[in-house]
Amino acid sequence: MEKLRLGIVGLGHRGREMFSMAAKVFDDLEAVAACDLNPALWFETARGRSEPLAQSMPGVKFYEDYRQMLGEAKPDVVLVETPANCHAEFCAAALSAGVHVYSDIPTVNSIEEAQMLWDIHLKSNALIMTGATTLGWGFVLAMQDFHRQGMLGKPFYLEAEYIHDIRCLWGETPWRKTYLPIRYCTHSLGPLLSIMDEDLREVSCLNTGSHVTDFKGANDLMTAHFRTKSDVVARLTVSFVNNAGCGCHSYRVFGTEGYFEHLSARGAQGEKTFVNSNKLCGMDKLTELPVGFTPSEVEKMQQASPHAAFGHGGAETYLWNSFIRAIRSGAKTTSIPLKESLRMTLPGIYAAESAADGGNIKTIHYPWDNRTT
Repeated sequence: MEKLRLGIVGLGHRGREMFSMAAKVFDDLEAVAACDLNPALWFETARGRSEPLAQSMPGVKFYEDYRQMLGEAKPDVVLVETPANCHAEFCAAALSAGVHVYSDIPTVNSIEEAQMLWDIHLKSNALIMTGATTLGWGFVLAMQDFHRQGMLGKPFYLEAEYIHDIRCLWGETPWRKTYLPIRYCTHSLGPLLSIMDEDLREVSCLNTGSHVTDFKGANDLMTAHFRTKSDVVARLTVSFVNNAGCGCHSYRVFGTEGYFEHLSARGAQGEKTFVNSNKLCGMDKLTELPVGFTPSEVEKMQQASPHAAFGHGGAETYLWNSFIRAIRSGAKTTSIPLKESLRMTLPGIYAAESAADGGNIKTIHYPWDNRTT
């Protein structure tokens, strides 16, 4: 079977790592082309590497023009790893050319981009997969299993926190300085929405502005409350400038039949995951689960290849494996298709609008509203 020709656009730190690791781990992929506006990222030694990618991946051709890369290199798959505010145009160009897309999050940066990309994807025969890392973590998969088996009942209140001081990244990725944290919500809303059968429809959001630093335009923390049509409420707090020093991601799910909680690391205390359920004998009291970040599927892959797990505890391995299977099987969609990506992304865009309007409630709209598709 011929390998899938892999290309990438965006060669920042994460892009370089994802591109090289995906090509190394998966026999189905052959890296053929890379694109960035800055040639130094390809030809010069980057932070944390012993040699430039041009030397370690000699079979890959470098481009500064993305459309030229699509036309000449003819990749089967493109990895979009540009800055967070400019993914949609690259995804759209690939889909229009019939090229499968694996996009970093968030896939879109505006309501208009969401409609544009939605319309293009409906006309394309190519697949799009969203690299929503948290949906490849072991404890999130465990939560989904408990929900699927009815152990949690119907979730009626859910929480997520993304607490991560990223000032150390401002130098390499300056766009992070003024990027509103609530817009970077896919990692947090993704796991919650994966066990909800409704879209989020209303949001009220507040922001603190800048207190920790004197950088004008920075926002230390933003917090939003979302609501569905049936009055299910989700709260999201995101902070990228803080002195908390704790782990990044925490989640809580209150269900009609049970409760699920994942707490990020706290100093010497490692991360912990808890669950209880009225539906399972012996599980009515809060019980700690022996699950972590790496999915069991990836742990099995590591037995054959110790370096198989890459990207946030092996989550990227899990998601790429799913993506490749979808392409090879001729599936009509991926495990995290564009609709799920927009369900996770658009609420953050509307939340930012709410914060700019003093916290007033905004109604959330999606491209598929009032459509049969």
